[in-house]
Amino acid sequence: MTRVEGGRVEFDCLDPLRQRECMERLLCQVCAQPAERADGTLFIEWQHAEEPPMRLNRIRTDMPPLCPPCVPVSLRHCPFLRRDQSAVLLRARKAVPCGVSGTVYQADLKRDRWVPSEDDVYSSYNAPRFPGMLAARLYSKLRGVTVVDPDSLAAELVSTS
Repeated sequence: MTRVEGGRVEFDCLDPLRQRECMERLLCQVCAQPAERADGTLFIEWQHAEEPPMRLNRIRTDMPPLCPPCVPVSLRHCPFLRRDQSAVLLRARKAVPCGVSGTVYQADLKRDRWVPSEDDVYSSYNAPRFPGMLAARLYSKLRGVTVVDPDSLAAELVSTS
C-alpha cells in the first residue's frame, strides 16, 4: 500500500486514511475496488525463513486485501514484494477488525502539551486501549485461511475471462 505525494509514488509510506478505508470496506489496496469474492478475500503476508511457521488460524494483519486481477500487478511491480521473495498469498473466508496501532502520547511535566512516548504500539479492541493514542493502522484477524498459489490464481483468472 503506497501513498502518492505531489504526483510521486512513495512506496515506503502508508496512507492511514486509505489503509483504514480498504481494511474496513475490504477494498483492494491497489485499485480500491471491492476485493471480497464468494470464495473469500485475498491478502499478502510475509513468511521469513527465520520466523516460526505461519499459523493460519492466528493471522492478524494490517495489510489491506487485494482483488484477484491486482495480485499479479502487485507481485510484479511492488519493489518490496520483488526484493523480499517471502510473500505468501492467503485467501480468508472472513476478516474481522481486531485492533489498531499508532503513536501513544503523554502529557508533558507541565501538562500543557502532549508529547509522543511510544511509536507503533498495538492496541487490541478486546484489551484496554491506550489513552492518548493516535491510531495509524487498522488490524484484522483472518478466519478460514488457506494458502493460495499465485500461479493457480492466474489460471483461475484466465478461465473466468
